[in-house]
Amino acid sequence: MISFFANLFGYILNFLYKIVGNFGFAIILFSFLVKLIMLPISIKQQKTMKKTQKLNEEMKQIQFKYKNDPEKLNQEIMSLYKREKLNPFSGCFSAIVQLILLLSVFYLVRSPLTYMYKVDPVIIENLQAIIQEQGSASNYQEIAIINYINNLKNTNSVSEEQSQEELAEQENTENSDTENQDNDFNVYDYVDDLYINMDFLGIDLSKVPTENLTDWKTLIIPILYVISSFISIRMSSNTTSKNKKEKNLLGDGTETETQKEYDAIADANKSMMWFMPLMSISIACIAPLGLALYWLVNNILMMLERLVLNKFLKDDKEEAKNNA
Repeated sequence: MISFFANLFGYILNFLYKIVGNFGFAIILFSFLVKLIMLPISIKQQKTMKKTQKLNEEMKQIQFKYKNDPEKLNQEIMSLYKREKLNPFSGCFSAIVQLILLLSVFYLVRSPLTYMYKVDPVIIENLQAIIQEQGSASNYQEIAIINYINNLKNTNSVSEEQSQEELAEQENTENSDTENQDNDFNVYDYVDDLYINMDFLGIDLSKVPTENLTDWKTLIIPILYVISSFISIRMSSNTTSKNKKEKNLLGDGTETETQKEYDAIADANKSMMWFMPLMSISIACIAPLGLALYWLVNNILMMLERLVLNKFLKDDKEEAKNNA
């Protein structure tokens, strides 16, 4: 299923690439398009989250009241969901969609020749054989092929004024670099068709940070992604803290025993949220930079989306407060 979506997204990314002629800008446009398609789901998720927050206090009371009776607890919670027309599994659907997007984009960025250019697997195998003969080390074979093709493209651009005879002679002298065991296969026949412009604002998106530790530019996008992740989590934490202060405090400024018990669990979950950026940076550092760029743009768009939706999707209490 992941390959199906990666293949589908490949058509879209290839279409955008043909328009802008740059892999990085194509990914940015692709991120905007995906976010636009996902907007109805995001709006529904935001509405569900606000509704859940309003029911949080009532749910805590039910959990505390029936904590020794799991069967009754489940019945009361399901009755609450049914009465308020709230689907407890709506968040699962959104999480599944996000996971499919994540894996599909990873497949796409890892193997752009397969999913974006739809290159014949036989041609990819021949090119892989050449890369292996050269001893090029990379965990991503198609990325290594793209680097090799791009280097040939850039070399040929410098020597465009050479005559056809000189170029043919150069190809013969570089036989080990351009041909595999099958003498009918010639790399130069595919240079123009397989070339992908990976230069994004001076950063090569085909590079993998852990494989290019001496190139500090490969760390720029992952670092920006981690910073954006911390900002996003901070925004969520501030919203949660605000709701806690507004809803969980009694008139005398003290917390109930129910609140203390379940707020401890909430605080533990909040602490776990901060581990996500650390996990994300490890993934971003071992994957081609195109993936980290997609994550970065998606994070920025998600924060903007959250701000806009929070402004327009106000709950009844907020509207009453503003109208007062």
